[in-house]
Amino acid sequence: MRFAKFDIETYNRTKDLSAGPIYAIVEEEIPEIEMITDQEGNPTRGGMIGYALAYALMVSFVGAMFYLL
Repeated sequence: MRFAKFDIETYNRTKDLSAGPIYAIVEEEIPEIEMITDQEGNPTRGGMIGYALAYALMVSFVGAMFYLL
């Protein structure tokens, strides 16, 4: 997945030019969310716990939205 963002570093370096600053848009790659694995590709215990906690938080937020709405 890719997204575009304003390049603030180029803008800050060129904002004092007499012709005006240079505006640039850069595309960045968003890394996919993956479970943490060891060298052999097996999921680690911490990775499994983190994944389970993330899903529990997601389910609780969705449940809270249905409860409150």
